[in-house]
Amino acid sequence: MSLILSRREVLKLGVHAATTAGALGTLGAFQRAMAASDTTGYKALVCLFLLGGNDGHNTLVPRDGTAYDTYATRRASLALLKSSLLAINPTNAGGGSFGLHGSVPELQGLFESSRLAWVLNTGTLVVPTTVTQFRTKSVPLPLNLFSHNDQQQAWMTSTPTSTEPYGWAGRINDLLRDQGYNPRLSLNVSLTGSNIWQGGQKTLGYAMNRSGAAQFNAIRFGINGGQGGRRADAFRALLAQGTGSSHLLTQEFAGVGSRAIDSATFVTDSLASVAEPATVFPDTNLGMQLRMVARMIRSRSALAATRQMFFIGIGGYDTHDTQLPDQAAKLSDLSKSVKAFDDCMIETGVSRDVTLFTAADFGRTLTTNGDGSDHGWGNHHFVVGGAVRGKSFYGSFPDLVKNSADDAGDGRLVPKIATDQYAATLARWWGVSDGDLDLVFPNLRNFNQRNLGFL
Repeated sequence: MSLILSRREVLKLGVHAATTAGALGTLGAFQRAMAASDTTGYKALVCLFLLGGNDGHNTLVPRDGTAYDTYATRRASLALLKSSLLAINPTNAGGGSFGLHGSVPELQGLFESSRLAWVLNTGTLVVPTTVTQFRTKSVPLPLNLFSHNDQQQAWMTSTPTSTEPYGWAGRINDLLRDQGYNPRLSLNVSLTGSNIWQGGQKTLGYAMNRSGAAQFNAIRFGINGGQGGRRADAFRALLAQGTGSSHLLTQEFAGVGSRAIDSATFVTDSLASVAEPATVFPDTNLGMQLRMVARMIRSRSALAATRQMFFIGIGGYDTHDTQLPDQAAKLSDLSKSVKAFDDCMIETGVSRDVTLFTAADFGRTLTTNGDGSDHGWGNHHFVVGGAVRGKSFYGSFPDLVKNSADDAGDGRLVPKIATDQYAATLARWWGVSDGDLDLVFPNLRNFNQRNLGFL
């Protein structure tokens, strides 16, 4: 039985409520949560999940003499030449010099134009944790650190000591539904199938693909006549019979089928009602997925959506071997696609209303296995958009020296910023009230800084 209670149920009970991560908090916290989250205007979040764990050490690199030398020594065969790095000039790096991977000139341009910010050494935490506490296990730690599936789930749920399959985007959807926000199409839209991040107890995400709404094979709904039309009519008749059945499973199956057809028709018609973007996107899987997200955002009025959250998962970042050429290709596509998306948001006139952010299983090890890197912990992530307080670092750049206060062993960095803090900053900007943040992120109360300030 799930231990996560909906906001309405918790307030009705008026007692301490427990989640899989522990007690959510006091009654006073729940009373503060009664202030409804904001759904006026329009806001969208786009989660770009780099499946496998991007190597942040070779994405954002120190260029100062001593710092670079330490980096090069620890990375050995994976070290990038200093001359290949694209220089950036953060406003708050204390005079330090940094560079980006040579394959991301578009990200460099976004950073220098104050449209992109880096959030440093971020990862799954239950409480603030030091290297000593990690080694002695004197504080609670995320389940199965360095495991792909477990850490993807921890990132998506923000309950890293639990296997509860509800994501923080799904909890937000549940919360807003209880507050009366119930759009025709789910506010959670995925371009990469179902995912834990968008799954709620009471609400589901909507999955589509880079070409549009998924349709039933061999049935052309919304088009009269022909074999496809006759199949559609017959299938609708079967669903209508099922809806009126006395058997609960038959009713549910018919309801799911009917909703799928209605949603597909609604999305298709909404997309057709607006002009296609003039911005040219890369003809890649990522580029085309981001183009479809842009089209959905352009269709926001037809969809009657004031809040949306999109998920895109891109694989290929688990670089145990051939890392240098493989990551270069991945980052080049990432950079070009993100720049096109940002350009399209400017074209659409919603640049300050849409924020794209990256997430990943974990970072990589500083040490090399010869041709690649292994599973790490803390990682660097970026956020992009017109509302981002860019050209800045948030958090502190880790000490790359072997056995430093940031090194848990084998070059695995202990995160200094929790995924809860990162996600809560995004959610607060998106419209979740400060009181409701503790319901969405049960461990947020363990950290002093609730808002990192990059938005």
